[in-house]
Amino acid sequence: MSLTEQADKPALDTRIKSLNNDERVWKLCAAVAVLFLVGFIVYVATRSHHARPVAYPVTPPAMLASGSQAPSFVLPRLGGGPPVSLAGTRGMPTVVNFFASWCRNCQAELSAFGALSAQMAGRVAIVGVDSNDANGSAAESLLAKAKATYPVGIDSNARVATSYLLNALPVTYYLDAAGRVVYVAFGAQTLASLDHWAKVLTDKSTSA
Repeated sequence: MSLTEQADKPALDTRIKSLNNDERVWKLCAAVAVLFLVGFIVYVATRSHHARPVAYPVTPPAMLASGSQAPSFVLPRLGGGPPVSLAGTRGMPTVVNFFASWCRNCQAELSAFGALSAQMAGRVAIVGVDSNDANGSAAESLLAKAKATYPVGIDSNARVATSYLLNALPVTYYLDAAGRVVYVAFGAQTLASLDHWAKVLTDKSTSA
């Protein structure tokens, strides 16, 4: 080995050691990165996937207040005959159903109202209000199909519906024997729901 080579050997050894140290540092960093990645994967795989419930502000629909007097009305009877008057049911618990022939949800509930009318005859009065409906014959056909024979008034300009604060159909008002609001139901009613509220009305009437 020449003197020059002997002189360069310490420097070469130093560079080799430096490279070895750098390699160790890189390996350590790589190991840490792998551990972090594995930990992240385990966290994602095991965490709960159920979305957190988010509460959005919802404006309740407009309605007459419970205990308030329901607005009186007199309407032409669908199919002809004497006018339909809310005052005519005073003294008996009354269910007032606002509907229209073009309303799909309304169509779905008419048979339940027909059944309730037959079951509660003489104990609870049922009054229908065909509101904002230009097709009276369609409404008559639907009522006949549902075997709904209770009186129905024609509210073609939605005047009565407006006085009851309606902005959608169907809506059903449950009134006590004095014509005061007991409960307001939005959407299609089932016979079970109608039976429940009719019982509430009759129990209230009995205890009054």
